[in-house]
Amino acid sequence: FVGAAGPPATADPPAAGDPTAGQTLFRACAVCHTLTPDGGRRAGPTLWGLFGRKAGSVEGYRYSASLKNSGIVWTEDTVSRLFEVGPDTLTPGSKMPLQRIDDARQRADLIAYLRQATGP
Repeated sequence: FVGAAGPPATADPPAAGDPTAGQTLFRACAVCHTLTPDGGRRAGPTLWGLFGRKAGSVEGYRYSASLKNSGIVWTEDTVSRLFEVGPDTLTPGSKMPLQRIDDARQRADLIAYLRQATGP
């Protein structure tokens, strides 16, 4: 995450990640996000049904105007970009704290886990 050693990643993430490694990375996300349809009571919205969903669209969650109006649809590319450049760059003004994953392999691992864990 922020402050990781090495230069910022600029290449696209590898095609396939390791969901087991991604599950370990998700522990940092679990502080704010759930993976269940009901979403629980956390600082961030549930990530259930993440891929293909328009940013700022989970019913009942109070999003910042910047995220609601971002026009982002969550795909493997947009999730990877979020963690490559950070929410302060991709979605400035949103409530998400600064979280970056500089390593493209780790981003791919997290995405592989999210693909597995956020849908039926």
